[in-house]
Amino acid sequence: MNLASIDSPMAIPAVWGCVALIANTISMLPLETFKKKNDRGVALRADDPPLLQKPGSDLTLSEWIHAAMVSVLLRGNTLGQIGGFDSRGYPNSVNLLNPDTVGISVNRETGVVEYRFTDPSGKPGAVHHEWRSGLANADIWHMRGMMMPGIPIGLSPIAYAALTLGVDVNSREFAGNFFEGSQMPKAVLETDQEVNQSQAQTIKDRITASMQGRAPIVLGAGLKFVPITIKPNEAQFLETQGVTGAQVCRFFSVAPEMLGYPAGHSMTYANEEQRSLDFLKYCVGFWLRRIEDALYQLLPGKQFVKFEPNELLRTDAMTAASIRLQELAGKLRTPTEIREQDLNLPEMTEEQKEEINLVPLDMNVIGGSKLGVKVNNTYNEMQNPGVANPSNTGKPAEPTPGEDEK
Repeated sequence: MNLASIDSPMAIPAVWGCVALIANTISMLPLETFKKKNDRGVALRADDPPLLQKPGSDLTLSEWIHAAMVSVLLRGNTLGQIGGFDSRGYPNSVNLLNPDTVGISVNRETGVVEYRFTDPSGKPGAVHHEWRSGLANADIWHMRGMMMPGIPIGLSPIAYAALTLGVDVNSREFAGNFFEGSQMPKAVLETDQEVNQSQAQTIKDRITASMQGRAPIVLGAGLKFVPITIKPNEAQFLETQGVTGAQVCRFFSVAPEMLGYPAGHSMTYANEEQRSLDFLKYCVGFWLRRIEDALYQLLPGKQFVKFEPNELLRTDAMTAASIRLQELAGKLRTPTEIREQDLNLPEMTEEQKEEINLVPLDMNVIGGSKLGVKVNNTYNEMQNPGVANPSNTGKPAEPTPGEDEK
């Protein structure tokens, strides 16, 4: 197996699982466009430019992001040729290239990175330059993965994991050959009589011919057919695969238990949200920022893009309601913002506001007891300033006893 090929490592389940998990997760997250901060220091939402509406000639935005992530994860680099420009001279499409068909080098005289790739006719392409270099013929978009100082080419986890992956491939090849019988004999013929070389060869040929034709085997002269069997666990095939899979996961910063491999530690997650948070923080977050920075150079003016990771951290209805109450209690958001942004509901009409006011104030608020929200403590504050009523009954709270009374 050629590990230098972009798709060969995908034959290894751990590599396939890691690449699919990261690429699928990132491609499903919303990507929004903003303008740089205004006078009040707030970034404003902007309409998506044509580049994000249809980034490639034949790919949707989610497909384009997915393909870009597969390339950078397996080869360390994502390369694209700019397909067109708008009236202001900014790219309006980027067609992704197979990184294995592009040669990257640094001009010794100018220090500029140069790209050469073969065009559809099979002829060697001309020299191309990266868009951010500012050169006249710059038409290459380049997003790099892990980097070393002074090297303009991204590094792939596959290159560094080649030895580990080689062990995995070799163990699978050995397992296949073992069960095919090429690594050791399938059976032993035993006899209590003396057999010379010629007789042994004749007996073996007849047994082999019978086995291939699935015909009954007739043994004589004290011959005994003893098949050789061994459990895969005894050959440590499963153990080898498990250890190698966990190591591959760590190359991609993916928790091994997310793909069903033993983690080698006793740490567990309290809930699914905590697992998703760790996955976002220690794995996906790096790639989100890398894509945002790489796309920023293609956008006009003060525009920039930002992923919305909250889609990855979706909570249950009860938790979401508690969070909204916390935001209301802390005066971080208004009810109108919550209705529009979270619930996709318009602002309340005057009739709806009057109807809301008819709801009893002593009604239990979802999560209120956990948040310390007192929906009917106005009377308490009037009678006992600064003293809250933990029972939330609407009755005056008992005054705090003084030192003498204690």
